[in-house]
Amino acid sequence: MKNRKLIAAAALLLMLVLLFSWLHLSSREQVEEQCVQLIVDGKSDERNLSAFRYEQISGVRVNGKGEEIPVSGQGISLPDLLKQCGVSTYQRVCVVSDDSYSAEVHADEAENAHFLLEEGTLRLIVFGDSNSKRSVSDVKQIIVE
Repeated sequence: MKNRKLIAAAALLLMLVLLFSWLHLSSREQVEEQCVQLIVDGKSDERNLSAFRYEQISGVRVNGKGEEIPVSGQGISLPDLLKQCGVSTYQRVCVVSDDSYSAEVHADEAENAHFLLEEGTLRLIVFGDSNSKRSVSDVKQIIVE
């Protein structure tokens, strides 16, 4: 009898996990491959990554252990990306990955923020930043405030 209750409780818990996972995944904004969604003043615009003008960038990022990691490749600074999208003023930018991980960059530190082009996706890197949590891979949304 005790085993049946335990099995029923486990089955119910599993069904709830599946239900909430499905709800979460179905509510996420879908962005096409090799694109990024730019949201400015509540208006959404999807941009193909090939539309941006990239240049060679290099710098140092810090990982979660405090180790400095040299980074280089084709990329674009946050201010240049926003300028290419017609955005001239902003207070902060929230960058969101495909798995909903996000990080914020304030306008006064935007010069150190870059998007590195990696295998058809963007990765946010804030050079010299001791907060390794602002390294966001597989960027899908850029929300400008």
